[in-house]
Amino acid sequence: MTGTALTLRAFPDLFPDEDAARGWFERARWPDGPICPVCGCVNRACWLRTIRRWQCTACHRQFSVTAGTPMHRTHLSVNHSQREYARTDSAAGHRVHVNRVESFNGLLGRAVVGLFHFVSPKHLGRYAGEAAFRWNRKADACLERMAMLVRGGVGRTLPYRFLTGTA
Repeated sequence: MTGTALTLRAFPDLFPDEDAARGWFERARWPDGPICPVCGCVNRACWLRTIRRWQCTACHRQFSVTAGTPMHRTHLSVNHSQREYARTDSAAGHRVHVNRVESFNGLLGRAVVGLFHFVSPKHLGRYAGEAAFRWNRKADACLERMAMLVRGGVGRTLPYRFLTGTA
């Protein structure tokens, strides 16, 4: 299914439960096996089934697939069997054709209305950056884009306190 478009109907079949989603996330982030975020050992971890975490056999630290990513400590899971698919907490020198600009603006406008619901001026750059990411990779298959996001998010955390300005 990697080369095909991911439809909303196919999503529950691909990710029927949290374990299936975690398995996909692990394969996307660690194609050569789990990597300990503390000591960097590759594929030297055992799965602790009762607490659903990895434990490095070299340094004995426990970690999850979301460690060091923006999803670390989010504890947000979705229930696909209940048809729930998302949950939230609160270039210079190039000619750009007008149709292309209008198309990008349309994509950004649809994202504001259907995805973001509200755009804070403080974070406008982040919203536009995400829209640019989607625009630049619109020809990629959905799962390839998701895997790219997973790999690109490693080591990039955005604490809620920083995001809201309470830090």
